[in-house]
Amino acid sequence: MTAPEPGLKETILLVDDEQSVRAIVLKILRRAHYNVLEAENGEAALRIAEAHPGKIDLVITDMFMPGLRGREVVERLAPMRPGLRALFISGYADQDARTGVPNGANFLNKPFSGQELASAVEKVLKGPAIS
Repeated sequence: MTAPEPGLKETILLVDDEQSVRAIVLKILRRAHYNVLEAENGEAALRIAEAHPGKIDLVITDMFMPGLRGREVVERLAPMRPGLRALFISGYADQDARTGVPNGANFLNKPFSGQELASAVEKVLKGPAIS
């Protein structure tokens, strides 16, 4: 873990069990000058958050992963990280995928464009924190 590079925007913790999705989202976020921490599952996200010395402004997490699901990740991170915001993502386009999303939470369906992701991130960062 290193401190964010000078000139980078907020720090985002990206949690998704699909490496290909993480790679694309990571590329989009880094092009937008965000400092991105990457986790392949919920347990890794908690370890990274515990070890990261700086602020984490936003967690972007897949809803359905082996082990901890997205909602559980956010519920455990919120007390550790005051001011945290969350954006849930899922490849399940039907409404049933939203059953695990907390009421009023920010949600983005996969697949999404780089512009859709960037817009969602900006909106969430300007909105209220979950904790």
